Amino acid sequence: MWVSLFGALLCCGVMFVINWWAALITYAIELFLYIYVTYKKPEVNWGSSTQALYFVNALDSALALTTVEDHVKNFRPQCLALTGAPMVRPALLDITHAFTKNNGLCICCEVYTGPRKLCVKEMNSGMEKKQAWLTKNKRKAFYAAVAADSFRDGVKSLLQASGLGRMKPNTLVIGFKKDWRSAPATQVENYVGIIHDAFDFELGVIIIRISQGFDISQVLQVQGMCFPSIWLPRATYCLTYQTSFHIFFFLITESTINTIQSMHVGEFNQRLLEASTQFKKKQGKGTIDIWWLFDDGGLTILIPYILTIRKKWKNCKLRIFTGGKVNRIEEEKLVMASLLSKFRIKFADINIICDINIKPNKESWKFFEEMIEPYRLHESCKDMPTAEKLKRETPWKITDAELEAFKEKSYRQVRLNELLQEHSRAANLIVLSLPVARKGAVSDYLYMAWLEILSKNLPPVLMVRGNHKNVLTFYS
Repeated sequence: MWVSLFGALLCCGVMFVINWWAALITYAIELFLYIYVTYKKPEVNWGSSTQALYFVNALDSALALTTVEDHVKNFRPQCLALTGAPMVRPALLDITHAFTKNNGLCICCEVYTGPRKLCVKEMNSGMEKKQAWLTKNKRKAFYAAVAADSFRDGVKSLLQASGLGRMKPNTLVIGFKKDWRSAPATQVENYVGIIHDAFDFELGVIIIRISQGFDISQVLQVQGMCFPSIWLPRATYCLTYQTSFHIFFFLITESTINTIQSMHVGEFNQRLLEASTQFKKKQGKGTIDIWWLFDDGGLTILIPYILTIRKKWKNCKLRIFTGGKVNRIEEEKLVMASLLSKFRIKFADINIICDINIKPNKESWKFFEEMIEPYRLHESCKDMPTAEKLKRETPWKITDAELEAFKEKSYRQVRLNELLQEHSRAANLIVLSLPVARKGAVSDYLYMAWLEILSKNLPPVLMVRGNHKNVLTFYS
C-alpha cells in the first residue's frame, strides 16, 4: 500500500516536471468532475477494489477450513432457521441470533410454493432487499430462499444444499405448529416429517414456542406498512407462523385483514409488537431452566450456556433439572456438579427430580385424552372390516393399539408439564429435551399432542435435541 502511494506521488511530480501548465489543467478538470459527482450523487455502482480482495480472502478461508479435521472443541451452533421473511418474524431471528452471533452460522430460510414462474419471480425480487434488511439491523445472518412443489420438499433442499464446506448448518430451528388441531392432516404430516428429515440428515433440532407469537406480518399489513404487493399478494399462499411461528400456509385475503381490523387493533398490535421485541431487550435478573432429560451430545446444555455469556442474558442464572432416584439425590447432585465443572459451565442450582415417571393427576390426563379424542380411530369398538377400512382411509389417526403401546410415554409428557408448571413457571426461558417419535411407530397427531401438552402455558420454551454428536469437551 505504501509503495503504491509513493508511486502515485512520484507520478504527480513527474507530470509537473514534464509540463507544469498541462498538469495544472488536468488536475483542475479532475477537481471539477469530483465536485460535480459529489454534488449530483448519481445512483451508480462504481465498484470497489476491496470487494475482490474480500472475496478472495473468504474463498481461501472457506477452502482452508475443509482441510482441518472436525474437533468437538471447535463446535459452533450453525443454524438453519425457518423464519420466512426475516423482517416479519424479528423475535425468531433475535433468539436464534443470540446464540449464533460472533460464534456460528445463521441462515434465515424461506420456502415459496405454488406456480413455479410466480414463485421464482417473487423470490428473486426480494432476495437482495431481505439480505439488506439483515445488514441494516445488524443481524449477522444470511438469507436463503427456494421455490419448491411443497414446503417439505423445499426444506429438504435447504437441509441438504445450504452452506459451503465446513460452514454448513448443523441445527434446524423451527417453530411449534400451534394450529395442528385445525390444520389439514397433510400439513401435520409435513411438519413432523421435517423433524424426521433433520435427524436423517444428522442435524440437531430446536423447536421454539412462545405465547404471543412471532409473526407480525398481519399487523404491518393492517397498518399499511407491509411489503410491496409482489412480496405479499392479497390472495396467495405465503409461509407464515400464526401466533407462535409454527409452520403452515395461511391464505391472506382482504377478509382476513377486515377481521383483524374489526378487533381491538390497537391492543392486538401492542401485544404482538411487544412480543416481537422481547428478545431484543436486556433480560432482567432471573433464571434459564434447563431440563436435561436425555443425553443428546450436550446441545441442550450448550445453547443456554451461550445465551448466558451474551450481554442481554448475562443476568440470568442457569438452573439444571434432571431425573434421578430418591435414595441417590445427593450423590447424583455431586456427579452432575462435577460434570458441569469439567465443562466449565457455571450454574446456580441443580435439582434432581425423582417423580418424573409417576402417573399425572386425573385432571391433566383428562385434558390430554380430550385433546386427542378427535384424532383417535377407536378400532376396538368396530368390527374388523370397518376397522380395516378406516385404517386405510385415515392412516394418520391414533389407533387404540398405538395409544396403549405408548401410554407410559404419554404419561411422561403430561407429568413433565405438571413439573414444569411447579418449578419453572417464573423462569425467563425454559430449555427442555425434545422427545423424539420413532418413525413409523408413533402417529403424527400423537407426537404433536406430546409437544402440545409438554410446552403448554409456560414461558418461552426451547425444545432441543442434538444429533448425538458430542458438542462439549473437558479439554480447552
